Amino acid sequence: MNESPQTSEFKGTTEEAPAKESPHTSEFKGAARVSPISKRWTHLVRLLRLIILIRIFHLLHQKRQLEKLMRRLVSENKRRYTRDGFDLDLTYVTERIIAMSFPSSGRQSFYRNPIEEVVRFLDKKHRNHYRVYNLCSERAYDPKHFHNRVGRIMIDDHNVPTLHEMVVFTKEVNEWMAQDLENIVAIHCKGGKGRTGTMVCALLIASEIFLTAEESLYYFGERRTDKTHSNKFQGVETPSQNRYVGYFAQVKHLYNWNLPPRILFIKRFIIYSIHGDVCDLKVQVVMEKKVVFSSTSLGNCSILHDTESDKVLINVYDGPPVYDDVKVQFFSLNLPKYYDNCPFFFWFNTSFIQNNRLCLPRNELDNPHKQKAWKIYPPEFAVEILFGEK
Repeated sequence: MNESPQTSEFKGTTEEAPAKESPHTSEFKGAARVSPISKRWTHLVRLLRLIILIRIFHLLHQKRQLEKLMRRLVSENKRRYTRDGFDLDLTYVTERIIAMSFPSSGRQSFYRNPIEEVVRFLDKKHRNHYRVYNLCSERAYDPKHFHNRVGRIMIDDHNVPTLHEMVVFTKEVNEWMAQDLENIVAIHCKGGKGRTGTMVCALLIASEIFLTAEESLYYFGERRTDKTHSNKFQGVETPSQNRYVGYFAQVKHLYNWNLPPRILFIKRFIIYSIHGDVCDLKVQVVMEKKVVFSSTSLGNCSILHDTESDKVLINVYDGPPVYDDVKVQFFSLNLPKYYDNCPFFFWFNTSFIQNNRLCLPRNELDNPHKQKAWKIYPPEFAVEILFGEK
């Protein structure tokens, strides 16, 4: 069959004419041609990401190591709990009494016990069987962290609880312990040493683990101190805190928990072997966190500094009645300040005053008991108070 010229001509055109590429097709092929470079960039980016991740993990590891180092430096040679994935400034004084430092958050958790770790520890080891006691007056946390099983006793740093607080605390804890043999208590202040040790020692006496203040204080110090790192004593050091543990033992053994109240009047302070210019020496008497006497008030006392005998006599006129727990603190611009922002201070309870006289040597006064203060206060340094009953 013959083809028409038009058909042949059209067919020839169809066979011989090359296909034309659109601009978009040309660009796509160009892009395909550079794909090896794109792949190399992708690999490089992935490698950089991996390096950054490794660096982040390394920094996090360094941070954790630094935190661990800082916590150990702050806790010094206090015995720590370092088992089962924990590293906490926390000591089992007995199987049911824990002493620890403050459960902290924020920046303080960098060098003290992180509160999340303390919660994890207690929930893992003693779930539903623990109660926490915070003895700090200066800091707190949300008790919800510990399922609202938190008791609070407001004790100032380097100071003492009242005898009444000690009695109530020990009775409450013993009642909690009696409810279930698995029940425990975790007690802390800031560093888990002074205020914590005072209350733990009272608890040891109340539960008759020890009979005397000396035994309980020694035992607490031995348990809290890790002698594999240092021989530095990590027990109760502040003289007034030691004194109050002794008071507590007498309240239990001699007074059967019923301490007879006694009202006294301070007549005279005598400070022995006080050197230097202390003509500005002042004294304050504090009860129930209120200043009830201050020698800065006009006409309430006379102050005589006898330089020959190195004595300061402070005669008190018409002083207020003092009773129960009493704090006495001294101030002078010419004496260095230590704990409690004063040169020296002490606590006593009026029920234990004998013969209307209290005399405390250097080792029984708060601040002068420390060796760093001995260049200011010689071995003969002492404070005496004479009382009247009016």
